[in-house]
This record gives sequence, C-alpha cells and structure tokens, in this order.
Amino acid sequence: PPPTNTPNHPTTLLYRMSESNDTVMTTTPQTSDSDPLMILPSNVVQEGHYVILVFGDGRQLFAQCLRKFRGKSPPVKINKRTYPTANLVGLPYGTVVEVGSSKLHPLPEGEDVIPKYPDVVNNKKEDDSNEGNLEDAEATAADNTFPSIEQANDNRNLVDNNTSQQLDQSHVAKMRRKGMEGAAIVDTLIENSASFQNKTEFSKAKYVARKQLKYQQRCRLVRCTPYSVCQAMFLKEPRKLLNLREDTLGQILSYSNVCAGSHVLVMDNCMGIVTGALAQRMGGYGKVLSIYAGQQPPYVDMIARFNLNFAENSSIKWVHVEDVFGTPPGESPTSEETRVDEEKADRELLEWPCPLQDHTRAYLEKMESEKEKREFLAKRCARFTRKLTRGTPGEAKEVLNSRKCDSVVIATRHDPTQSLLELLPYLAPSSPFVVFCEYIEPLAACFRALQEQKLAINLRLSDTWMREYQVLPGRTHPSMNMSQSGGFLLAGIKLCPVTGINELDEEVMKEIKERIGGRRGKKNSNKKKGGKRGRNDGKGDGERSQKSRRVEGK
Repeated sequence: PPPTNTPNHPTTLLYRMSESNDTVMTTTPQTSDSDPLMILPSNVVQEGHYVILVFGDGRQLFAQCLRKFRGKSPPVKINKRTYPTANLVGLPYGTVVEVGSSKLHPLPEGEDVIPKYPDVVNNKKEDDSNEGNLEDAEATAADNTFPSIEQANDNRNLVDNNTSQQLDQSHVAKMRRKGMEGAAIVDTLIENSASFQNKTEFSKAKYVARKQLKYQQRCRLVRCTPYSVCQAMFLKEPRKLLNLREDTLGQILSYSNVCAGSHVLVMDNCMGIVTGALAQRMGGYGKVLSIYAGQQPPYVDMIARFNLNFAENSSIKWVHVEDVFGTPPGESPTSEETRVDEEKADRELLEWPCPLQDHTRAYLEKMESEKEKREFLAKRCARFTRKLTRGTPGEAKEVLNSRKCDSVVIATRHDPTQSLLELLPYLAPSSPFVVFCEYIEPLAACFRALQEQKLAINLRLSDTWMREYQVLPGRTHPSMNMSQSGGFLLAGIKLCPVTGINELDEEVMKEIKERIGGRRGKKNSNKKKGGKRGRNDGKGDGERSQKSRRVEGK
C-alpha cells in the first residue's frame, strides 16, 4: 500500500475549517513497521462488524454490532423482537450470551449454549437406599463409556394427556411479561410438573433441555469466515446459494489454487459467497474480477458480512457482463463501444484536501457543540474517501485486459458450457478452472465438450457426501437428517491453444496397443503354434503375417 504520511493521500483525512480558525481535524490510519496486511484480525468483536449467533437448536443468525443504529436496519431480530448489540462490542469471539427480555446478557467464561441443569434428586428414600450401594457406585465410576441402564424409574406408567403440568400458557406469559429470567421459568415448570419425578434420567434430561431451548435461549458469538457464512446461509436459504455447501466451497478454493497475488476471474451467482471467500483467502494481495449483470454490483451486503478490511475490499473489481462477453479478449472495441469514463473524470477533478463550500461552512457555524462538528466532518470525510478510492467499470475492464487470469471460477445458474467457453480465452495456459453447478447433467455436457475440443486436461467431475455425527458417551450415531447433495464440481487445467496438442493421436495409440498387447500385457499372437489354430482365425494367414511385419517395421 502507498505511504499514508503524505498530506495529499486520500487516506489522510485533513480538513481546514477556515482561514481564521486554525482547527484542523486529522485522522491517520495506524501504521506499523511491518506490513499492515500481515496484522492478524482482532479476537474481539469490533464496532460495525458482523457476527453469527449460533443457538442450541441449530439456528444461526447474523447480527451487526453497532453502538447506534438510528436510521439503519435493526442489528439483530430474535423471535420477532429487536435487540440492541452495543454491549457485544469488545467481547471475545466464542462468548455465550443469553437472550433476555430487552437485551442480550453476556455470560462469564465457561458457560455453554445449553445450560447445565443440576442433577435432580428423585426423593429422600432413593438417597437413603443408595447409601448402601457405595461399592457398586465406585466400581462403575471409573467406566464412563456407557451410562448405567439400571434405573429405579421407568416410563411405563406415564400418559401423555397434557394434565401433568399445572401451569398453563397464560401463567408462563405472565411470568415473561414480568421480566422473570429463563432459569426461573424452567425451575417453576419443573416444580409444577406432576410426572417429572417419575421419569427416567434420560427423559428428565430431554425435558429440561427442551424447556431451556424455549425459555432460556442462549447463543454463541462466532466469527464470520467463509465456512461459517456459507454454513449459516445454507441452513437458512440453500436455494439462493444453488445448494452450495461449506465443504464444496472449500474444494472450490482448493481446486482453483487461489493464493496471495493471484489474478482470479469469477462468475458468481451464489449471493457473493464465492467472491467474498476468494477475497478473504488472498488477503488483499492480487485481484478478484467478479462479473455482474445489471446496473450495479449485487450482493454487496453479503460481502460486507465477511468483515473484509480496506485492502481486501479494494482487491474486488466488478466487471460488467458486457465487457466480458461483448468484446473478445485482445480485440479493440468499436467506436460505439468506446465510452468516456465519466466517473473517473469526475474523480480526477476533485481536489484533496477537499475545500469546504460556503454553504457547508455556514452550516458548521450553526452547530453548537464541537462533537456535532466532528461527527459531520467525519461523515463527509468518509464519503469523499469512498468516492476517491472506488474503482470504475472502465478501470476494471483495463485490469481484465491487462493480463491473463491465473484461475477461473464459475458458480452460476446459467449454462456452464457456454460460460466456460467464453471465459477460457481470458485464462492463462496451464492454469486451473473450476465450474460449480447444482446438477450433474450440465457439467457432464461441459465435460464432453472440453474433451471433444481438446481444451483441457486432468478433468475431474465429482461431488462430496457429508454427514454429521452425534458424539456422546454410549450414544454416538449419525444424525437423523442430512443434506442430500452440496452440488457438483468440474475441475481441470487449460491447455495452450498453440503448443498444448496431444501428439498421441488415434492411429499412434492403435499401433502402440498392438505392439504392447492386450489388457494384461499379453501379446495377441494369431500365428499357428504346433498345428493348432489361434482363437481369432477369421482372417487369412497372409493378411495376419503382413500386418505383424508392418507393426514390427514401425
């Protein structure tokens, strides 16, 4: 990145309020002796960042941590109720918070999403009877692999007729309106349950966990990474992601060989998940050329959930679909296609530091407090900074035509064969490409087209099968529900159109096979041996001997 100690650099925010008033507002980014892009992200939640709230029942919600959200969308909405997130700023990732009546309460370290309810004592008689069985308890205490199945209670006499609970819904709603905590509500429900003491230990644990998930909701703060963002969106709206699962996203990043300094061309219709993952993987080094259709780039809100820094955001260049599929690479556009980049021209006319206009200076003088002036100048400064550092479509097209791309990634609902054939001229030879599709049939047609035209090698058409397991002592088994498919991938390496020619044509391959032999390396000899005729004696001896002499001569 360029130095930031010069007064004319856009990232040095300098405003001179007036010639008579020497008040100067300067905001300079933090500098360090090392590379600023090598600074690791913070382990605590920053203001304006997005976090994922993971609940015990599997729900995952996005929340933006803001101290003030007046005029903006609510930071988080849980159970049709809006909660402020100002108290989440500064908390370390992994903190568990409990959903209260009006705010989110952070819990101390060591708390879990599902609260640990104390062991329920059945009655005093059972405690007295267990005193004489201390030797048996000590004998089984060391073996925690399987829980004990010998229990005094069972569920044979329990009847599900909704009469065991003495409290009805109106009593519970009254307790919640009073602001009673979730733990107190769960205790009250257990005390007023007539059948709770007659249940087995497993039934008690399931009953308590079910009530805690409903009345004592807790969630964990999870950092927004490509894996967590893709997982949260896949659980919420998989159709909008084209059923792109988090393990498939990892394979896309691996097969595309994306690293720092890469030049990647991506066609993304998965709500920007692939574009954000590529930008975060590269860490601000290199360029991500993302193709979009329409008047403006879509999925900007989704990319903001990755919490990318300034360098990572600047590495994303939005290229219009007409600039890619309209003019072939290497050809100059016609006079009709040649347009003046008006946004770039307006940016070059700006002066830095931007002088205050008369009406702006008069508006500042009407402000009473210094705090209001600083907030107004900070907003104005940020607006001009975005305008000076924002790339234009013309500049993105120049970057696209300046050099060949190191990899091409396609994740779109359009025809993958036509899209890949149009983007292959922009890919450098011996570079990888990855095509993602929700169905296998379009990728199979693309696979055949690449083989027939001899455009790529090392073609692989694959999909992944992933299943989640529950791991508990004595109760380890696969989950009952799982996703059927996370999409299909077609990966390969582009051949050079000039030198990337397979010298082993069909005729040469036939001759090699005849010389080497059959499947097991045995030569198919059709000559007579010991007066016996061979298996394939349909042809004359003269024709077979002439063919064998020709192969030996070659």
